[in-house]
Amino acid sequence: MNCPKCGAQNMDRATFCGNCGTRMEHQPQSSETPHQSYYNEAPYNQQSSQPYQPYATPPAGGSYNGGMVPPKNYLTEAIIVTVISTLCCCSPISIILGIIAIVKANNVNSDFESGNMNEAIRNSNSAKNLTLWAAIIAVILSIAGIVIALVTGLAGTYIDLLENMR
Repeated sequence: MNCPKCGAQNMDRATFCGNCGTRMEHQPQSSETPHQSYYNEAPYNQQSSQPYQPYATPPAGGSYNGGMVPPKNYLTEAIIVTVISTLCCCSPISIILGIIAIVKANNVNSDFESGNMNEAIRNSNSAKNLTLWAAIIAVILSIAGIVIALVTGLAGTYIDLLENMR
């Protein structure tokens, strides 16, 4: 369904336009009367016997974005991976990937609120992938650091043992 004000594409039963917030008017199709469709009938509130209007106005500071649910932003995961990468392995690659993931995760909600669902999904997927790669690199480099420390420690102990045997 297109918005009558801005022309943006919205879901068929959207109450408000996801782009500009204009209330969407649902017209019954030519073959149905208003009482044939569940969606076209206004249910009554039993306490006040007034028609129930679930979304009379959009919420403060935004719109319902056509009834769509925002994609997961992965912000918490990106922050955790970046902090752990900074504290444990000090890998510049995983830290940089984590920071970029945080930026992408921050863009998810702003893109969704502005009605750009495709860009919000793209940023969500980017944040997820960057967070995953930052975590994988941090784990690999941490394991490599432990192995190097063990090998050099054992080598030093072996050299000391050989010198003491002379």
